[in-house]
Amino acid sequence: MLGKPVILARGWQSNSPPNTMRQKILSKTGLLLDTRAERLFLLLARLARVGLLLLAIIFITVTGLAMARGTPPIEAIREATPHTWELATHILRGDFGETRAGSITLAPVPVADVARDALLKSVGLLAAALLTAGVVGIALGWLAVWRRQRGWSLMVMLGALIGVSSPSFFIAMLLQLLMIRWAQWQGTPLFPVAGFGWDRHIVLPALVLAARPIAQLSRVTYLALLDTLRQDYVQVARSKGLSERQVFWRHVWRNAAIPILTTWGVSLRYALASLPVVEFFFGWPGVGFTLLKSIARYDDTLTVVLLLALSLLILAVNGTLDLLYRWIDPRVREQARQQRKTTRGAGWGDGLRDLLADLRDLILNNTLFDRLRSRDATPHRISTILAARGHKPATDTYAAARRRAWIRGTLRNVPLLLGVVLVLGLGYVALFGASLAPHSPYTTRGLTFENGEMRVPPFPPDDEFPWGTDALGRDMMSLVVAGARQTLTLALLVVLIRMVVGVVLGLFAGWRAGSRSDALIVGLADLLAAMPSLLLAMLAILAVGIRQGMLAFIVGLSLVGWGEIMQQVRAHVIRLKPQPFVESAVAAGLRVPRLVLNHIVPNIVPMLISIAALEMGAVLMLLGELGFIGIFIGGGAFAELDIAAPLYHYSDVPEWGALLANVRLYARAYPWMALYPALAIFVAILAFNLLGEGVRRLIEEVGVSFSRVLNRYTLALAIVVVLTINWVQANTGAVAFYKRQAATFDASRAFTHADRLAAPEWQGRALGSEGLDAAAAYIAEQFARVGVQPAGEDLTFFQPRKRAYEQLTAIPTLTIEDGGAPPRYRRDYAEYPDRFRNLGEAHGRVRLLLMGELTAQGTFFRQRIPALENLDFSDDILLVVNQRDLEYARFIPRAGVLVVAEDETDLQRRATLSPRDPVVELFGTGRRVGQDAPVLWISEALANRLLAETGFTVDEYRRAETTLGLDEIVARDLQPTVHIRVEGEIREDVPVAHVVGYIPGTSDDLDNQMLLVMAKYDGPALAPDGEIVPGANDNASAVAVMLEAARVLQESGYQPYKTILFVAYSNEGLEGGQVPPIEPSQFLKAKYGFDGTFQPEAVFHIGPVGDGTGNALEISAGGSERLARLVERAADLMNAPSARAREDVDLSIVFEERDFRVGGQEAPTVALAWQGWDATARTPADTIERLDVERLRHAGRTLALTLMIAGRETTY
Repeated sequence: MLGKPVILARGWQSNSPPNTMRQKILSKTGLLLDTRAERLFLLLARLARVGLLLLAIIFITVTGLAMARGTPPIEAIREATPHTWELATHILRGDFGETRAGSITLAPVPVADVARDALLKSVGLLAAALLTAGVVGIALGWLAVWRRQRGWSLMVMLGALIGVSSPSFFIAMLLQLLMIRWAQWQGTPLFPVAGFGWDRHIVLPALVLAARPIAQLSRVTYLALLDTLRQDYVQVARSKGLSERQVFWRHVWRNAAIPILTTWGVSLRYALASLPVVEFFFGWPGVGFTLLKSIARYDDTLTVVLLLALSLLILAVNGTLDLLYRWIDPRVREQARQQRKTTRGAGWGDGLRDLLADLRDLILNNTLFDRLRSRDATPHRISTILAARGHKPATDTYAAARRRAWIRGTLRNVPLLLGVVLVLGLGYVALFGASLAPHSPYTTRGLTFENGEMRVPPFPPDDEFPWGTDALGRDMMSLVVAGARQTLTLALLVVLIRMVVGVVLGLFAGWRAGSRSDALIVGLADLLAAMPSLLLAMLAILAVGIRQGMLAFIVGLSLVGWGEIMQQVRAHVIRLKPQPFVESAVAAGLRVPRLVLNHIVPNIVPMLISIAALEMGAVLMLLGELGFIGIFIGGGAFAELDIAAPLYHYSDVPEWGALLANVRLYARAYPWMALYPALAIFVAILAFNLLGEGVRRLIEEVGVSFSRVLNRYTLALAIVVVLTINWVQANTGAVAFYKRQAATFDASRAFTHADRLAAPEWQGRALGSEGLDAAAAYIAEQFARVGVQPAGEDLTFFQPRKRAYEQLTAIPTLTIEDGGAPPRYRRDYAEYPDRFRNLGEAHGRVRLLLMGELTAQGTFFRQRIPALENLDFSDDILLVVNQRDLEYARFIPRAGVLVVAEDETDLQRRATLSPRDPVVELFGTGRRVGQDAPVLWISEALANRLLAETGFTVDEYRRAETTLGLDEIVARDLQPTVHIRVEGEIREDVPVAHVVGYIPGTSDDLDNQMLLVMAKYDGPALAPDGEIVPGANDNASAVAVMLEAARVLQESGYQPYKTILFVAYSNEGLEGGQVPPIEPSQFLKAKYGFDGTFQPEAVFHIGPVGDGTGNALEISAGGSERLARLVERAADLMNAPSARAREDVDLSIVFEERDFRVGGQEAPTVALAWQGWDATARTPADTIERLDVERLRHAGRTLALTLMIAGRETTY
């Protein structure tokens, strides 16, 4: 006889109680399976899935770090495969190695110790934050439900939206400022504003981490409890006389627990995403802060270990929640059991055949083509008669009722109304920000005098600058207003890609739910979800190349967020698939693509609009947090504001994320620098969250169809409008005139200049030669001929300088006493261009020296390496397999050094040798350290000859060296005896000259702004063998293009508003014992009055542009995203191929103390060269015959148009 029905959850009933206690327990834990073998198989399958996820995380991390170091993608993937297995093996053995990223000193420490300490600190912080979030958030949600009649619900929901929209750095900044004000009022801070400690130090970081989870939990708790209270079974329970306490705990809480627990678990992911930001802001040395440093240093092992730890934490929490779901809700157990029994994926072959058939049907039976081919349908005769008699069809009445409901639902929808108003306001600012800005966002201001006082930026808010200025003197209001377009455009593009990828994959996975393709898509989304989104985005951006500009951010941010969209679309497709209208379409013979597009997609469009709005908020949140840790578009540049002060990390393109890069350093002293960009991001996130919430409510309460607004026709119209606007901007207005003027660039004239500069009688313009003086005179003559005015000393074009260098007096010799053929100069060996003078004679046996990473101690002025202190190879000639080992070898007494060249072309390249003395006297001791020792490049073939007795080659020894541990050194005596001799003399006070001219600006407002165009014109000192390096491409082609561009500017009728300075500079040798500086300030000192009058706005550095192995102009941003985009735009307008160069950015400066040897830029700089220009650079093969006139034309016209736009426009 059946037992009494038992209400389990939301009316789900069962008349079959468990037969045994064992089954009852197993059913509670979700392990009630058919057999013990099936249970074991399920357990092993889950463990295997976790193992595969962890292996994939290792592979993604290793590949991303390799690409971030500059390794090409294919090579990075190939190298990552064995490296992944190697790391996994070491981790399983507990051998984690050592690292410096988590060390307080320069000394390396075990990775295991760093990871353990960081994990303990982060787990404690996360536990405090999530526990606080759970207690406060659930309590607020419960309070809002039970006091919903008193307005608490509105307050809680509004607070939840504000909390979800608040970036962690914004909350941290506000709390920090509050503590500072409290300390000013009470004399002591309520809580410490930075630092680590398990006492009051944890309060502020925990509160910041808990803020968003509190908001999410309170909102979800309110909605879940309210929805459960409205269910029939709750009313039935009350009608039976149960107390409110019994109703709540037995029925309401249990049925609302799953969404609440889900939100609590998801809160861990949000907390982990913000963890690096919070720890960095408060100086909390946990996993997040350590990961930022390890990724910036490209430390594979530490990064992998910490990411695996965070991923295991996420997986463990998800697994625990899954068990809790099964315990709370029996339906989850039943669904899982049914899915295991019924879902057996179709084979890959069947899926591929179906996909091809569906695509064929979609192409041949396209609805759009059908509509275009079909004629307009004539109304039915009966419809015409009824209309003539004034009869209104029922559809009109229904439409009128729908309109009234829509209006009523819209006007009562406060979040929708507020969201629409705010989003429209943001759109207005984005479109017209340039005209709304009170000042140019690109204008910097330096030292000023006001009321007899000297002031330096940042300037506080005043009448001229209502929001103050940043550290460069740029108006904050203008930066924020002008940055809206850049920020919102990037977010919109990312959301569009996320939506396309998520919707397409969600439709495919949902329709084929349970298949192998569905499992693959869901597994990929789970893999990305197992990694903290902020760190994954950072890794992806660095892998693509942060200097690639917006492209890197589009790729990185799109990679992160599509999984959640896919899951929601997939769930809706699974829900809609069994519906009668879908089954009818299947029965009618519709193929899947047409069925999905015509029947599934229209039903999920309203939901997609809500998701898109919420995704805008999520992308803006991620952009702000990335900017806070120094990851923003283009990577930015570092400005040196003061000696020994932290470098100021900035971008010359107004963008909200970039404005947050220095919040941590400047928020306390200059709060306006942080407040306004953070507030802009907060308002934008809140606007889109309100819009998304409003659309969600509109769908639930009224039901909305957007098919008349969003369809293929409106999409096509939008594409046409965008293309038309782009065409109009490129072919009308001032740019159209600039294009015609730039097109007058004559590549044949530029080629003639290059031919003259590379003439044999000018000896490659070598340092110390008569040809160098002749080349300088020729450049000055060409400047004068086209009307460029002199900007050198004494009303000339010349700025004299003095140089020192080492001149070889004889061909270096290398003798190997093994009976073999004598080595050939420039084929088998050559002098090594060391940073010290390269002189001396050595005779002795060769000793191979391999070294792992060595620990350095002391200061830069007196550094010591303990592992090398007891070595003495005074009678040996050291053989090292790479240049890094040569730096270590300087600490060892030696007779000489042979460095194996990785590129055989290095033996052919000429270089000016340094005159610097390697022997120095230690201050205060009188002791002299260092020695003269000859150093030579040798080829791999010659090195293998020396290594023949060992049975191994150079490549094998290089691979072996990478396996050496910390401070591990391997030395091996070799049989051959070698004799080296390098003879030369030091030449000092050798006269050179920069050639400087300018075109004055014609605008009274802008003529103090200066553009610098620079090109190097000299070559390396003459070699003792008498062979000349013509230097036609490197760098006569650059000087030639600069000269012709100056002629175009002068003779085309173009008149610049800003002053343009042309500099042909000498850069060989040393000046004052240092590499000659090429900063703008050095050249402004040549002409009296320039240094204090002109403000360098941009520097255009022209490199070799006439020859190269590539097919495009290579643009090196050098930190200036604005200039790089300008050059890209000019190249595109002049139909010149262009590409961004792969450049590294040392982001470790952001997270660590500044190295005083690292300076900043004086002005934004961009470099232009041809791809692969260095193939023949500084070799005799760099002749005039190799120059391509077409390439000179591309480079010249691009440069001319760039200067014309920059010379007159204030916004570009």
